[in-house]
Order: sequence, then structure tokens, then C-alpha cells
Amino acid sequence: MEKKLFIVDGHALCYRAYFAFIKNPLVNSRGQNTSAIFGFARMILSLIKEQSPEYFAVAFDPPSKSFRFRIYEEYKANRQKMPDDLRSQIDEIKNLVKEIGIPVIESSDFEADDILGTMAKKYASPLLDVYLVTGDKDAYQLLDENVKIYANKKGIADYEIYDKNNIVEKTGLKPEFIIDYMALMGDSSDNIPGVKGIGEKTALKLISEHSTLENIYTNIESIKGKTKTLLEEGKDMAFLSRELVTIRTDVPLDLALEDLSFNGINTEKALDYFKSLEMVSVIKDFIPESGSVLSISSAVEEKNYITIRTHDELASMITELENAGIFTFDTETDSIQAVEAELVGMSFSIKERSGWFLPLQSRGLFSEEFPEPSQSISMIKPLLENPSLKKIGQNIKYDLIVLRNAGINLRGIHFDTMIASYLINPSERRHNMDDLAEKHLNYKTITFKELVGTGKNAVSITDVPMDKLAQYAIEDADITFRLYNVFSPILKKKGLVKLFNEIELPLIDVLASMEISGVKIDTPHFDAMRKNTMSMLAEIEKNIYKEADQEFNINSTKELASILFEKLGLKTVKKTKTGFSTDIKVLETLQGTHPIIDYLISYRTLSKLQNTYIEALPKLISSKTGRIHTSFNQTIAATGRLSSSDPNLQNIPARDDYGKKIRAGFVPEKGSLLMSADYSQIELRLAAHYSNDENMLKAFREGIDIHSMTASSVFGVSLDEIKPDMRRQAKIINFATIYGVSPYGLSQQAEIGVKDAALFIEKYFATYPGFRKYIDRTIAFAKEHGYVETLLGRQRPVPEIKSTTSFMREGAERVAINMPIQGTSADMIKIAMIQIHDDLIRNKMKSKMIIQVHDELVFEVKEDELDDLKSIVKDRMEKAVDLNVPVVVDIGVGKNWEEAH
Repeated sequence: MEKKLFIVDGHALCYRAYFAFIKNPLVNSRGQNTSAIFGFARMILSLIKEQSPEYFAVAFDPPSKSFRFRIYEEYKANRQKMPDDLRSQIDEIKNLVKEIGIPVIESSDFEADDILGTMAKKYASPLLDVYLVTGDKDAYQLLDENVKIYANKKGIADYEIYDKNNIVEKTGLKPEFIIDYMALMGDSSDNIPGVKGIGEKTALKLISEHSTLENIYTNIESIKGKTKTLLEEGKDMAFLSRELVTIRTDVPLDLALEDLSFNGINTEKALDYFKSLEMVSVIKDFIPESGSVLSISSAVEEKNYITIRTHDELASMITELENAGIFTFDTETDSIQAVEAELVGMSFSIKERSGWFLPLQSRGLFSEEFPEPSQSISMIKPLLENPSLKKIGQNIKYDLIVLRNAGINLRGIHFDTMIASYLINPSERRHNMDDLAEKHLNYKTITFKELVGTGKNAVSITDVPMDKLAQYAIEDADITFRLYNVFSPILKKKGLVKLFNEIELPLIDVLASMEISGVKIDTPHFDAMRKNTMSMLAEIEKNIYKEADQEFNINSTKELASILFEKLGLKTVKKTKTGFSTDIKVLETLQGTHPIIDYLISYRTLSKLQNTYIEALPKLISSKTGRIHTSFNQTIAATGRLSSSDPNLQNIPARDDYGKKIRAGFVPEKGSLLMSADYSQIELRLAAHYSNDENMLKAFREGIDIHSMTASSVFGVSLDEIKPDMRRQAKIINFATIYGVSPYGLSQQAEIGVKDAALFIEKYFATYPGFRKYIDRTIAFAKEHGYVETLLGRQRPVPEIKSTTSFMREGAERVAINMPIQGTSADMIKIAMIQIHDDLIRNKMKSKMIIQVHDELVFEVKEDELDDLKSIVKDRMEKAVDLNVPVVVDIGVGKNWEEAH
């Protein structure tokens, strides 16, 4: 069986991957567009998975112009300039190829096609088939007995293999005649002129009859009419075009076949690489054994893990904990929802490799004896409520809520290892104990799945045998103590202790109180919305069936794909393992091609709102409290912002009608109102503070609308001539620039040309030169220190700031520019939340802080406390951090969240 050499046209694949996601680009947490990298990686890895090549290489165009530009100055002149977001990714894609163990081949004067042609001629033989991975029709000329084309057909992972016989069927010509055929016809994509007036059919007829350009012009007298005139007038262009379309097969490459030997990707490097780019689906689909734990110590440790069996043993443990003055603890419960959870047991530790487990309920196999739970809780309660005893936990907010529901008011929180890990490395996505133990302790923990089992074999935690549950529980307290010993000195070394102690730790109690309070929703309102949405969906369904001329299962990808791509003949965009994709990105790409697409998009939008909020929210109402209890997450966003989950209240659309209707369903209890307090343009005010730009400062100090000021400069009109559309675009420019957007990125956001976007950015910096200086100053700081920080000292590492790869470096620069601004905004609202929470307690107010969404706080306020709370909230939010511009907070009040917002 012949071996296989695959040679990829790298630039062509980069373009295809990038534009496959042009309407919905993929952006990672560092603000980097990774569409081309993601698409390229999936195509390459799919190819490897399907074809298992023995030899492999990726060829790229030269960084400067090839020899063809010297032959014809207008070569490729009609091509648009490569988007900045793509240009920056190409260097990174080359790095990707090298990282996974594939040779990258370039030549200073020749294009990737020429490298493909040279390698095909050099290496193809009866013992080695050469596959050219390209969608370029020029490559047809290279086909031979042992040279084939592996062509990208549609989407980003669907290929078709052509050999010399396929091409005859496809074009009507043998490969050796393709060059002259293209010389006559030209190629608009590369601006190859051909013979003006000679189209595809005429060119095919001429080559079929005469084979070559020489024969055509030798027999020119036998050609009649207009065709003859066109050929005579275009003779020079015909031969010039032939030179341009001819793929060179003599590129000087210092390569032996063995240099291209490929034995599969470097799994370890690939795993680290795709983790760094946050491409989880690539890891899952293509990296072998990526779910396994590598290089984890399997040595059996000596541990002193004790299960409490009697009240005397419990009393002895409490004495030891009190004498230590500091200890880790963890709760075991029967639910991941803290508000709903019941205590199953608690574990404690005061030193590494030791600890206690206190059972509080068990139906284990042997029904072992353990202290009576109510007596145990009464004995442990003073220990946990003693503020002088320092408590350490991993995600201690969860334990605080569980304990509060059990009648224990936890005090003395000293350390949270999850939050410490997050502050030390906020760009890391996972801060759970299993991952932290693996990363920092080289230790493989017992996982929850290993404890209770999976699928049909899963049991309730209360049915786990006592000794097994004890090992799991005490290990959690033990590992938490070990992580505390690792993280505590790092926080000090990095100067993060003040931020940790004065903002993040106090915030735990604030968020716990908000989660326990929850929020009330109007179930009849959501029921009415559900019925109305169902009616609208039914009407849209009828229109979809009408356009399809048949009924089918709209939610079935297979059936919908059949309707769109087979029956209606629409262009396929992306292929998955199970067939052609019909996801929302594909539908948006197809907008305007058929009326059914708009109906399908409306159907998807309404269905998502129906499933995510309208139907889902009432199901989340707690049977205990009659309210919804979201979880606020401190360790997700690298900027320091909070997020929420189960439900995610931050994703409710803020401006469209459906989002407003959903917010209208959030209501207060009887005798209360909802109050919303929202920072006004806080990030732009922080941009003014950081940059100290005179015009920015003037706008905010004198109450001039900053968007109108920007519009006036960018569009060259006076403030009173600003039109709404000008202000809208100026608003986009204002926010995009503080995120370090490129001209191409701004062109996409503002729906303008790249040249106009570049001009707008230039005018922006002319208007606000101080902000340009801020950018330069911040990037210089990041390069010197390897991180950027907020006014309160929150740090975000930017190691890629010194990368020689432009993609990584530019992404790091965008993070560096925005992090101090957005991170300080996050710190400000956290400080305000802590102070307001303390005020509510100190003043014994019954009003509650219940929701936080980015720059907004929502309160359920007693009507007789409204004026006092307004004053407190406005004062605390506006004075959270002292800035050199006024901070403005807008406050609204209403009978529901939408009215207040």
C-alpha cells in the first residue's frame, strides 16, 4: 500500500477558516480573535484523524511579494487588504503547526502553490502518493498518477479528493491542458487578465481543439469572427497570463523526504497549546487521552484521618481546633444548590495529611454509629461562630450558606483557597480543588464521581459507606490546608493581601446574603409570556412550513438540513460529524438567500428565550422559599467582574422587547419596591481618570455628552449638528477604543469600511491624545512587569506581551489596555456592595440587596426605607474610589425590575 504525503496550502486554509466565522468571530477571554486558528486546527486535525499521513508539511506564502509581482505589477491588485485580525493569527497558526509537530515550509520568492508543485514533482512515485490540500483550481495542473488534490469542498471540515480522472470529468480537460485553458480565461481572484472577452466556454472549446496557446496562434486563421479578433488583441496577455498561472516545480528547497516524516501530533504540547487558547472542543475531539491525569504522584501517603464516633471524640477534636486557632473545614451535603442543601457531614484539619470527619447523617451499608446530629451541631456551633478562630475553606461561600440554613452563623473567615488561586492567576479558568491539587500539589484527589458512582450505578451521598465518605471528606479539608500553605506566601509576594482581605473575603458574606435572599418572580406574568410566545412560535412554524412546502421537525438538524440544502438548494456552510450544520451562525450567514431563513432565525431566538428564561425561571423557584436563588461567582471573569449562574441573570437581554418583558417578571414582595442603581459610563470615566486627557476630563467635569464630543471630532461637525446615527457610531468608537480594537474590528462593530475605521481611530486619538499616552504607558508597564493592575492592586498577568508572535502580543496588548479600566470598575462596585451591606446591618434595615449585574445593583426595598436607602446607595457607589472625574449613579424605582431599570 502506498504511503501518503500531505502538503497543505497554509494561507488558503487560514483564509477559509477565518471567513467561516466572519459573522460570529470566536474570541477568547483575552480578547483575541481565534477564528482562523480554531478553524485551521480543526481542519488539520480532522485530516490527520481521517488520513493518518506518513509524511506531512504545511506551506505558506512568503512575507514579501513573490516573483509574479515583478512579472505583472497588477497581480492580485483587486484583493482586499488582509484583515488585521487574520494577519495576526497567521503567525500564530505557523506556531501551532510547529507545536503539534508538522514542518512549516516557506520560500522567500515563491508562493505556497509553487512549494506544493515542487514537492509533488520531487516526491510523487508509485510508492508515495502526494496529496495537495488546496481549494485552488490552479493546482489541477499538477495532477498525475500519484498526485491528488484533497480539496476543501464546503464549510471548514468537508473534503473531496480529486485525481487526474476526476478533473477530466469535472473540467473536460486533462491536467496538462489546464495551464493554457486558464491563460485564456484569466482568474479574477488573482487579477490575472487572460484574453479579454474570452470566457469559460470559449476557452474550453479552443483548448479542446488546439491543446496549447502555441497551436491556437499557429492556427489563428482557422478561427473565425470575434473570437479571432479577441485572441489577436490579447495575445501578449495570454502568454503573460500563462506565466502567471503556471505553478513552479523548481523551488529550491533544502529538504529530504525524511524531514517530512510524521508520526502523529505531539500530544503533550498540543494539549498545553490548545488549553492556552481555551479551545476545549479541539482538545475533546482530537487530543488522545486528554481527559486523563498525567504525571500525578501515585505514592501512597501516610495519613491520620479520623472519623468522629462519640461525643467525647467530638469534644476532643473541638479542643484541638480551638488550641490551633486556625483550621480548614468543609461541608458534605446532599445538593450542589447551597440554599437547598442539607448537611451530611463536616471535615476539619489543622495540619497536612491529617483531619477529622464528623458524620451528621448516613444510610451507609453498615449503619455505623455516630454522634446524634442535633447534639453535634450544638457542640460545633460555638466553634464556627467564634470570630477569633480563623477558618479556611475552598469555596467557603457555599459552606457559609449551608451552615446559615442549619442555624450556624459562620464567622472568622480567614482564607479561601479558590479565591486565592483566582487572584494569583485570574486568567486560569478552573479553580476547583481537583485541578488545584493536581497543578500545585501533584496530587490526584478522590473525585465526587468516584465517590458516588455514575449513571445507573450512582448512589446518594448518604448511601456511601461511612469509611469511604470519611476519606473523601477529610481529604478535602487536608488538601485545602495544603493549598493554603502554598497560596498564602504567594499572595504576600505578589502584593495581593490587601485586595484579598479588604475586598474579596468581605464580599463572600455579601454574596452569600444575596443568594440566601434570592429574588421573587411573578409566575402569572411568565405564564402569560409562555402562552404568548407559544402562539408566536406556532405562527412562525406555519410560515416555515409554507416556505418549505411541507411540515417537518424544525428542531431536527437532520430534517432541517435536508430541507435547506437538498430541497431548497441553499449553499452549505459548515459540516459536522453528523451532517451539515444548521446552527444560528449558519442561519445568519444564509440571511437574504431565502425567506425561510428569517423565519428560522426568529424561531430560534424565541425558542431560546422560551427555554432559557420564560419556561425555565418558574421551575427554579425554591420550594423552601418561593424565590429564585442565583449563584454569584467571584472566580470566573479575569477582570474581577462577578458573574451569575443557575440562572445567569447577566445574560437577560437588556434592550430588546423580550428582555424588557422578562425583567418585568422580577418583582418585590408586598410592601416593597425594586430599586436599581447603575453606574453611568463608568468605564469611560475611568478611561478619563487613567489617561488624564484634558478633553475627556472636560466632558465629564462639565457634563458634556462624551459620545457627542467624540462624534463632533470624528465627523467634523459642531455639537448641535450631531445626528443620532453619528452619536451611535461615536459610542461604538468610544467603547471599542478602550478595548484596544483594531481598524478591522471597529469596521465590523460600526458597520463601516476598514479605511473609515482607521481614520476614525486616528481622529479619536487626535481628540483624546492623553488616552494614546495611557495606552503606550500601560503597554510599557506590562512589558516591564509582566502584568497590569487596577487602582486597588488587582493584577492580571500578560505574559504574551513580549511574544514574537503578533497574534499573541496584540491580544495581550488589548488585555493590558482594558484590564485596569474594567477591573477597577469591578473593584468599585464590590467596595460599594460591602459598604452598603454593612450599612443595612448596622442600621437594622429590612431592605435587601438582591442582584448585581456588571455596573448595576438591584435592591428589594421597604417603602418606608426608600429615601434612606437611596441616599446610602448613591453615596457609597459614588465614593467607592476617589477619581479625578465625577462618578454618577442613576437610580430608578419601580414595581418590577424593568420599571426600576
